[in-house]
Amino acid sequence: MPVALLLVFLAPLLQSCQSPAPRDASVAVLAPLEIAPSARRFRLRSDQSRLLVLVYRDGRLANLGHNHVVSSNDLQGEIYFTDDRNNSSFEVRLPVTTMEVDLPQNRVEAGDDFPGELSPDAVSGTRANMLGDQQLDAEAWPEIILRSRRIRGASPDIVVQVEIAVRSHVHAIEIPVRVAISGEQITVTGRFTLNQTDLGIEPFSVMMGALKVRDELDIQFSLVAEADNPAG
Repeated sequence: MPVALLLVFLAPLLQSCQSPAPRDASVAVLAPLEIAPSARRFRLRSDQSRLLVLVYRDGRLANLGHNHVVSSNDLQGEIYFTDDRNNSSFEVRLPVTTMEVDLPQNRVEAGDDFPGELSPDAVSGTRANMLGDQQLDAEAWPEIILRSRRIRGASPDIVVQVEIAVRSHVHAIEIPVRVAISGEQITVTGRFTLNQTDLGIEPFSVMMGALKVRDELDIQFSLVAEADNPAG
């Protein structure tokens, strides 16, 4: 699902073969975010930030399935910015229940691999699967969380080591991003791939693999953050 992206964050569309985590299972706890004393806090603007997760069909009978676009315009979190970029840090929180599936405009923007609108029943069914206890289990695990652990490189193009927590699973990945700073606003954009199996999710497969969902997810994002206390 999407992550998905968290992306996921995120193997979105699939009925997983694995059993859901017990409701009383211990939640995987990410280590606290390391915030430099000199850091200035910028809060994400949910109304200007966006996540897209492109999910592709696969297998000999792939033509019987659909590719899907999972999206979120409800990204929350903070960027802690320092003059020394390598000491900056961030946390992004993705509420899974506000994720959308196959919005018509998103399918158009995603290109020729995502033709036409899907029926309301197909969309609602896919979204229900995504949020169900075999996938993101939204009732028990309401957020996907990303925290930076290390930043390297020089602006505008840097590489961020990130830990992604999806349900009880934590996965570390390096993500290339581009940073733009304009006055009291920071914009971070990027694109990367992530396997569902990296998140502890087995891609959906039927008919002995003749129709399945590709393990790899294509994740795109744009984060816009504004300073808590603009400089006067």
